[in-house]
Amino acid sequence: MGVQHRAMQVQDEQSQDAVINKLQRAIDELTAANLALKEQLAHREQFTSMVAHELRGPLTPIISYAQMIQRRSQGQGSDPILRDAAIIISQARRLARIVADLTDSSRLSAGQFSLIASPCDLAALAREAVDQVRPLAPYHLIIAETPDAPVMGNFDSERLQQALGNLIDNAIKYSDTQTTITVAVAARENMAHVSVHNQGASIPAADTGLLFRPYVRLQATSARQGSGLGLYITKCIIEAHSGVLRLEPHSAEGQGTTFSFDLPLYGHILSE
Repeated sequence: MGVQHRAMQVQDEQSQDAVINKLQRAIDELTAANLALKEQLAHREQFTSMVAHELRGPLTPIISYAQMIQRRSQGQGSDPILRDAAIIISQARRLARIVADLTDSSRLSAGQFSLIASPCDLAALAREAVDQVRPLAPYHLIIAETPDAPVMGNFDSERLQQALGNLIDNAIKYSDTQTTITVAVAARENMAHVSVHNQGASIPAADTGLLFRPYVRLQATSARQGSGLGLYITKCIIEAHSGVLRLEPHSAEGQGTTFSFDLPLYGHILSE
């Protein structure tokens, strides 16, 4: 019995050793795969940063020269030239937002995302954002509903322009021509409420959890071109300003889509 017991003990130990060795091999394989994945991600982020840098270079002179053409044509009755220059400027600024989204995606992955805040009037910023995109959507009616009084806060105006531009671009992309897009700003005590509404199809409730993930495209919108970064970057920008980006619920089909966020204000806000 002693010999048989010892043999069974040895067999159990060998079996345990085999299991441990198998687990160790699996751990080693997972570790190697994880390292390879990290290297791939690092290469992708490096490539993204390089592409963004190369694209950013030509954009500044494109916008500057188009603005020079615009200024020289003002007062000379050159409406077609003014219109074409406005389209060039708007498209270049849209491309600049895409480049900024790519750059910010890399910065977020590296934990280097930051804001440069200064006093900013949200009402004026919203009107400017609408003016910039109007030439891109001549068959949409894009309106800004803002108070006449300043809506002041301590914001990174360039980042908020980027965020609002992304939301308006989405509103244009996912609604039919001859429909209205409304960008609204309202001061509520010590908060500002900002919303972008279109008259397109409503987003299914089942898809709302996927909206703000990077590089995710909803099945219903897969036919539309896009990077899948716009809403994700916009969400990060709003949250960095201590706000929350949300999809507003609608009670029935055909009510369109509304994205909104609230931002903290400071100082005295005059009534509308």
